[in-house]
Amino acid sequence: MEPQSPSKKKISILGSFKSHITVKFCLIFLAILLVSVGILCGYGLFGKSLSYFTVVVDCGSTGTRVNVYEWGINGGRNGDLPNLLHSYPNESAKNGLWKNGCEYHCMQTEPGLDKFVGNYSGVRTSLVPLLRWAERMIPNERHEDTPVFVLATAGLRRLAVEDGKTILEDVERVVKEHSFKWRRDWIRVLSGREEAYYGWIALNYKMGYLNKSTMLPTLGLLDLGGSSLQVVMEVDEVREDSHLLVSKIGLVEHQLMAYSLPAFGLNEAFERTIAMLNSVRSRENADGSNVRHPCLSSNFLGNYTCTSCSEPELLLRLVGVPNWEKCKILTQAAAMNLSISDWSETRINSSCWRRSPHEGKNSLNVAFNTKTDIIFGPGDISWTLGASLVEGKYMWRTVGSRTLITSPLYREVFSSPIFLFIILVVLVFIVYYSQIKLPMPRKRSSVVGPPAPLTSFMHSKHRPC
Repeated sequence: MEPQSPSKKKISILGSFKSHITVKFCLIFLAILLVSVGILCGYGLFGKSLSYFTVVVDCGSTGTRVNVYEWGINGGRNGDLPNLLHSYPNESAKNGLWKNGCEYHCMQTEPGLDKFVGNYSGVRTSLVPLLRWAERMIPNERHEDTPVFVLATAGLRRLAVEDGKTILEDVERVVKEHSFKWRRDWIRVLSGREEAYYGWIALNYKMGYLNKSTMLPTLGLLDLGGSSLQVVMEVDEVREDSHLLVSKIGLVEHQLMAYSLPAFGLNEAFERTIAMLNSVRSRENADGSNVRHPCLSSNFLGNYTCTSCSEPELLLRLVGVPNWEKCKILTQAAAMNLSISDWSETRINSSCWRRSPHEGKNSLNVAFNTKTDIIFGPGDISWTLGASLVEGKYMWRTVGSRTLITSPLYREVFSSPIFLFIILVVLVFIVYYSQIKLPMPRKRSSVVGPPAPLTSFMHSKHRPC
C-alpha cells in the first residue's frame, strides 16, 4: 500500500471544514427564521395585532351595569395609547339584560347595589347575570388574563362606611366564582373626583384629543349621573386648589379641575322637584295625593315614593301637566338646591345665576365664557371607558413588551402545521448536509519512547521479496 499523501489528507480536512460551514449556515438560518417569526408576531404582520380585554362593572345608584372593552396595542412604545377595537354591549348584544331606558347600549340589572346592605342574595342576583354575559363576550382562553374592575359610584358613596364595606365584601365573593382576573383593590367605591376624571378621559379619548403632540385644547365635561354631577375642565395656570388634579395619560400632562356635586344628579334633582311641588300642594290643602308636574308630558300618570318629602316614604301620584315656563322655574330652583320652604315661583329669577362658594359644599362657582360651545353627546360615552383605559394601564404597558412566547398569537403561529413543516425541512437539510465522520480514538501504546523514523517504517513495509 502506498502511504497517504499530504494532498489527500488536505482534501479530507477541507471537506470536513465545508461540512462545518454548512451546519453553521443552517443553524444561523434557523435562528433567523425563529426571530423573524417572533418579530412578525409582535408587530402584527400576520394580519392580527396583540390585544387584550377589560371588564368594568359600574355599580350606580339606579342599577348595576357591565361593559367589555377590547384593546389593540402597538407594542407599548413611546407611551402610545391602545386602540379601542370593540366595545360591548352594542346593538347586536340585545338580550334580557338590555334596558331600553338606558338608551345607549346598556346591559343592566336593577336596583342599585346600595339597596342590598346585608343582602348577599340580592348582590349575587345583580352581578351573576352581568359577569356571565361578559364571559360569553370574551374567548374562553383569554378569561384568566382579563381583569375585571368593579367600581361603585354615588349610590355607595352616600352609605355609611361599614354598610359600603359589607356590600363590597359580598361583591368580592361573587367575583371569585368567575374566571376573570381580579384583585381586592379593583373592587372599590370611586371618589367623586375619580369618577369625574374617568369621564373626562373617556370623552377626550373617544373624540381624539389625547396623546396628541399638537397640544390641541381638550374638551370640558359635564356628566349628569343619577345621584351626582361631574364637572371637569383643563386649566392653563398652575394654582393651589383641592380640586386640582394633574394627569399624564399617553404623552401629554394635563392639569384638570375636577368637581363632583353629590346633590345634583338627575334623580336627586327630580326628587327635589317632587318635594317642592308637594309642599305647594300641602300649603294649598289640596285633596288626594296627586302632584301636578309641569315637566312631565300630558299622558304621564304614575305612582312615586317620595323619600325627601315631609312624610318619609310618602306615596304620591304624579300627573303630567306640561308647562315650559313653570318647568324652567322649578328646575332652576332644584339646580340651586334651595330648601323646600325657601322656594316659590315668584322668588326665582329666570336669568342666569351664580352662587358664592360659601353658600354650601354642594355649590359651584365657575364663570363660563359666553363663547363656549356646549355639545350634547355622543351619548354612548361612559366613564367606564376611561376607567378601563386608566385602571388597565398595566395591561397596555406590559402586553406589548412581554415575552412573545406568552402571546396567544405567538403560540398559534408556532403550533401551526405550516411552521412545523418548515422546521422539519430545515432539520432534514441539516442532517443531510452535515454527515461528518468524527475521528475514532486510537489505542495508545503503553511503551513511551521516541517515534520510529519514517524511513525505517517505509522500508519495513516495502522490502523486496
